Amino acid sequence: MAASGRSGTAGARRARGAGIKALEGWQRSVGSNDLVLAIADTGVDPAQPELAATLPDGRARIAYGINLADGPGAPFADSIGHGTPVAAVMAARTGEGPHLDSLGMAGVCGGDGPRNFGCRLVPIKISPGRTNTASSSTIARAMLYAAAVGAKAMNLSFTGRGPSTLERRALYYALTHGTVVVTAIGNDGGQDGTAARYPAAYAKDGLAIGVGSTDAWDQRSLWSSYGPGLDLLAPGENVWTAWTSYPTANGTTYPGYLQLSGTSLASPHVAGAVGLLAAANPKLADVDFQHLLRESADDLGPPGPDAETGHGRLNAARALATADPALGVWHDEVAATEFHFNGFDTLVVSAADAVDLVRLGGRVYAERFEVRARVAVPDSFVDSVRVWARVGGTSTVRGEFRLPYLAPFAEVVERGPRDFVLRGYVYRAWPPDGDDPIDLPVELDLARFGFTVLGRVNRTPEASVPAPAAKPAFVAAPNPFRRELSLSLPAAGRLTILDVQGRVVRRLDIRGTMPRFVWDGRDVSGHRVRAGLYLVRFETSSGTHHTRVVLLD
Repeated sequence: MAASGRSGTAGARRARGAGIKALEGWQRSVGSNDLVLAIADTGVDPAQPELAATLPDGRARIAYGINLADGPGAPFADSIGHGTPVAAVMAARTGEGPHLDSLGMAGVCGGDGPRNFGCRLVPIKISPGRTNTASSSTIARAMLYAAAVGAKAMNLSFTGRGPSTLERRALYYALTHGTVVVTAIGNDGGQDGTAARYPAAYAKDGLAIGVGSTDAWDQRSLWSSYGPGLDLLAPGENVWTAWTSYPTANGTTYPGYLQLSGTSLASPHVAGAVGLLAAANPKLADVDFQHLLRESADDLGPPGPDAETGHGRLNAARALATADPALGVWHDEVAATEFHFNGFDTLVVSAADAVDLVRLGGRVYAERFEVRARVAVPDSFVDSVRVWARVGGTSTVRGEFRLPYLAPFAEVVERGPRDFVLRGYVYRAWPPDGDDPIDLPVELDLARFGFTVLGRVNRTPEASVPAPAAKPAFVAAPNPFRRELSLSLPAAGRLTILDVQGRVVRRLDIRGTMPRFVWDGRDVSGHRVRAGLYLVRFETSSGTHHTRVVLLD
């Protein structure tokens, strides 16, 4: 993959309203010395005065730097002049005085002077030697490293043309372990702008935040790509930024500062905004940042999201206003409670990277089930709330039968005054060798949704990160079923199957340790019962277990 920068030094006058509203946003948040942001790039100048500093408590502002491309002990210093300008846009120190015969610059998450230096920086060099390219494996390692050091965000101003299972899995790991990856969308708008650029394309599944560029007149830069994954735009033309304090490997030198263009410069505006949001409201996590930045952006194209400009241009002030720390944030998970058969077709998954898919060959006859869960909003939220599904905690996928890969997906499909409904899909694949069907990505009765609720509260709800749900000892599978339902039972006891009106369909005493019972869909008289929802109750000496099962036609 290659860096997404463009050279250029021409001055530009910006249209009124074309900025990111940083001055207004800084009234709410300027970052925090306890916040860590990472930058995976060609390295960072460790002596650039806009970036390097000793914090009031004695810690170095540039910390945990590493070179993942050239081996242990190799320096992370920027040799070609790409990573340093990108890092400066994200977090050059603000209000610390002039440097290098210039008034200097202010980064998005750069603090407000000698008491608050803004976020700390973690340089991660991913390009070997004096190059501006990086391998997918090194980029994936950078994501894992950023999560390991506790970075709230990682900027990645690199793009490539091919998908990478390794990068996708690393994005999921980073996001679900506290690190949001913000990535440039690419600079091919004038040639093949709609083509997918990776890893930015994975932003369409919530695994990253994809950023394009605007010009001085608040329009999409003509060269800015706009393929899948574009979330929003940020200034990327003639951006004033810092250069290395030494000549680069090819002898290039500037007196401290210059103007550069590219989505490489747009992306760190958004990564810095993630830092501002995280400092303002530490309860935010997962895709919360993506949703807040999208919903607060200034719309530039036709009303609503569109292919070329995404959700619009970054508005840091409005994003911070919508993430007011006084708001309550509720993160939780819920199991699916409704299962609806939703059609037959051939399921095609291009990236057969799951064990079951490898066995199935990535293409197999399948049934699709729409699964839902209704969530009640706690009384602690006093008025209307904002809700969205999270990647973390979600085990359902898209319902399109033609999938590039299996990635968590769910959506809010109903909103009531005090509740909402989440929806996703699970596939039941039938192996060509005649073996038992396989549910993808999880067994139907284990489908779950992660979600966020954000709103005003009269008391702060408990924010939690639930542990993965253990598979219950009382299991009914497959569910829904057509011919037979297998019930794995935790102990001896009494099993009762009832219809939705409470009438007993079957009842029998189960004996033995960890017994198994197969229900063939017939009542006590041997007659086949109607398709529909049935309740299964199992009573033991230690308590009563309940589950719901669906019998299909």
